Amino acid sequence: MRVALALVVVAGAAFMLYGWGWAARRLFRASEASWPVTIASGMAALVFLGGVLNLARLARPWALGCIAIAGLAIGISRIRRPEMSVLSRVLIPAMVLIFVILTQVPPRAYNFHDDFQKYFAHPVRMLETGTVFGSPLNDIGLDTLGGQAFLDGFSVAFFPIQYINGVDAALALFLCMMLACEFKSILATLSVFVINPQYVNISALYTGSFLMMGALMEESPAILGLFYAALIALKSTFVLFVAVHWLVRRNLRSVAFTALFLAPWILLHAPHYVQFLHAAAPIADHGVRPLESFNIFSIAPLDYGGTPLAYTGLMISVAICGAILWKTKHATAAACLAMLAAYLIMVYVTGPRNAGYDQAIRYFAPFAVAIAPVAFGAASASNRWLVTALAAVCLLGFAPSLLTRVEQSIHSGSELAFTWLAPTPEYLEYNREVLSGDVRQRVAAAQAKIPAGEEAVVWINTPFFLDYARNPLADVEPGAGLIAPWSKIPRNARYFIWEYNGYANMDEADYVDAAADGPDYMRRVSAARLSMTRRLRELMQAAPEKLYDDGSIAVFISAGR
Repeated sequence: MRVALALVVVAGAAFMLYGWGWAARRLFRASEASWPVTIASGMAALVFLGGVLNLARLARPWALGCIAIAGLAIGISRIRRPEMSVLSRVLIPAMVLIFVILTQVPPRAYNFHDDFQKYFAHPVRMLETGTVFGSPLNDIGLDTLGGQAFLDGFSVAFFPIQYINGVDAALALFLCMMLACEFKSILATLSVFVINPQYVNISALYTGSFLMMGALMEESPAILGLFYAALIALKSTFVLFVAVHWLVRRNLRSVAFTALFLAPWILLHAPHYVQFLHAAAPIADHGVRPLESFNIFSIAPLDYGGTPLAYTGLMISVAICGAILWKTKHATAAACLAMLAAYLIMVYVTGPRNAGYDQAIRYFAPFAVAIAPVAFGAASASNRWLVTALAAVCLLGFAPSLLTRVEQSIHSGSELAFTWLAPTPEYLEYNREVLSGDVRQRVAAAQAKIPAGEEAVVWINTPFFLDYARNPLADVEPGAGLIAPWSKIPRNARYFIWEYNGYANMDEADYVDAAADGPDYMRRVSAARLSMTRRLRELMQAAPEKLYDDGSIAVFISAGR
């Protein structure tokens, strides 16, 4: 019954996206496209509508419901009866989708830091207040503009929050495979699932890959701009794809359309962006970036699965496909070569400056998932046997990690790539306690001690259980949110909610060690976390009284800052 219901929801979502894609392509007089490409156009259009609704403070459940109904109505009225050849190509994507539904929707575990402390809270705040904007201690507007939060909002608005991963992990994965089916190549289709996505949190992964694939197959400048804007709104790391792909296309009209479709999201965060001109002094960084090298041909396991050689071999194969296509499909060939360049940039340029080399490959995974089926599928038409052999060898490099992912999904109910922790009984129990235990009641009890309408600063491990409509809340995102130029404790905030003790808490000693050496971003974040931890402890100790303290979460009034 659960599988049948999930398949109906996926089909309904596909029809909805098709409807909005058809409308967007009709509005901008883009050529008629296959229904998977039209669906990709619809997802990009939906992200633009999300920016408009967030800017207008109207991104509430009723608005999302209206969008869903309108898109569904258009989609059902416009879609044509698919041919039997199309129906036969649904088989592999459908089998993968059913496997994901049975094992990972909802998963037994999420990322107890990234997801519970950040990504869950974004759509919850949006649905309760009408916008993702609101906290000066959050990374919204920096790591992401809110595009993925808007898409996730459709799950959160109409289903229990445990199903929040359904948009990316199930729907977008299925749509990626359907789009890959356009090339009529089994290996191109399978590559979407076989390539290790290094799934660590619910930030944009397959949604990003799906939009990238759509952009790689698009000719209309307007729709291409729609894809570019949606990718930037989903995740800041996708800017690299937009940059290198635009250098391939070099269409100035697409730049103008990108600016137009991105404008609502930029205007939404404009109050924070103004703070770039008046930013406070940054957190002192006395740490050191260690001198280290990284071998992209290494067979040593990466932190989050796979090996550098597997990804490097894949990208070299993509480049070879580009060479094969150079005379017949110049734009696709150039895109293949550009993605190899993007891979090297992501690893060697951003890696040591962001979160490290291993993390850089993780950030590149959506690029790899997008370009592989396009490269293999397009090139196989020119030299089927060579490309088939090339693709098979590359995908075999991911076989060990694929087996690990499948086994973990079956036995532990998630595909989280930090395998040293995610499948452990203690971690699974913490997730059960958060999603099915009394954590929601404990958070509500703490917030109830603050008068309705009063502003508060909140740093807890499960901020998505807060009532954002009851109080103006500056919830702390203990990552980029603490080092953003606009990061500051609101001047009028007198109330504080702080989870000073819990399973997901880190020790100050860990912050000290991480701030001493490592990649630039991680040093700065660790120093900021250490500073905020010490400041909140000082404020709590100086508070005249605690309004609430259950041994983990404390509520207090500041005695003055």
